[in-house]
Amino acid sequence: EHAMAAIANGLAAYHPNMIIPITSTFFMFYLWAAPSVRMGALQRLQVIHVATHDSIGTGEDGPTHQPIELANLFRAMPNVLYIRPGDSEETAGAWTVAIKAKNTPSIISTSRHALPQLSPLTNRASVAKGAYVLRENASATLTLIGVGAELSLAVKVADALEASGQAQVRIVSFPCQRLFDAQDIEYKRSVLQRRADRPIVVIEPYTPNGWERHANAAFCMATSRFGQSLPGAVAYEYFGFTPEKISEKLGGYLETVRREPEAMGEFHEFTEADGVASVRIH
Repeated sequence: EHAMAAIANGLAAYHPNMIIPITSTFFMFYLWAAPSVRMGALQRLQVIHVATHDSIGTGEDGPTHQPIELANLFRAMPNVLYIRPGDSEETAGAWTVAIKAKNTPSIISTSRHALPQLSPLTNRASVAKGAYVLRENASATLTLIGVGAELSLAVKVADALEASGQAQVRIVSFPCQRLFDAQDIEYKRSVLQRRADRPIVVIEPYTPNGWERHANAAFCMATSRFGQSLPGAVAYEYFGFTPEKISEKLGGYLETVRREPEAMGEFHEFTEADGVASVRIH
């Protein structure tokens, strides 16, 4: 993988914008390729890296193949666009962004498992803004952020909360933090709509580092453990990433926020460690 990415850098550097090299492997293996990805970023080379099997859904291959911490590396790496599209519509948008990024390597990060198509909610053009409102709700008491393979899970959680009367929910799709950070403040405010009485909660089974910049709480993987050797769907169930478990915990969190407004100023991590629900407060 390191040689693959290094060769791609050489092709891109030979005659910039004449050849657009594309690499592809499991997302976890881009850890081995990271030095070459970094050199491509440093040299401002256009290379498109297509990362697959990017979540705990790679359960049959075990925790060695579940890259729960790796997104943080590439989200932090200068001059790299790490993009997690949520369906084929957003994937088309990610490719458009990557092809237009003439001086920047891109990583398009996708799951191994089948996902529902969310169009017409999803919008390929909006991927270029990093995040956008997937479903608005003027009466919302909660904003849910969905990312990549878990965008459809955020939609299901929102539906469950509204059906039970626990919350009214607006949904934000957030495929690329770096692209969103580059938007003007008016746009960012229109998407997140931060309010004292409306928490923002992100759903992504990676370690949560960085989401505290955009959200009040996260359903994430604990920073103290790795994934689990389980079939993909069972891994999501084991770690609590189901509409039922998330909506149940969110109901309790919303009650806490109503009772203790200062909780909005603390970043909550909801995790499912070894099958036992827990919450950690910063």
